[in-house]
Amino acid sequence: MDSTQYRERAEQLLTSQHHLDLSPAVVEQAAVWAQLATAAAITETNEQKAEAK
Repeated sequence: MDSTQYRERAEQLLTSQHHLDLSPAVVEQAAVWAQLATAAAITETNEQKAEAK
């Protein structure tokens, strides 16, 4: 998966529920997906920089 897909997963979790129905578990899952998105974006950026050299 790339960073965009991870971000979409996090957004899907948070927007598929009514805002009052967001349990701590759902928010925690979204946070994990967001962390994976960040890590993937950093990796993708580093790979692009390495290819540019």
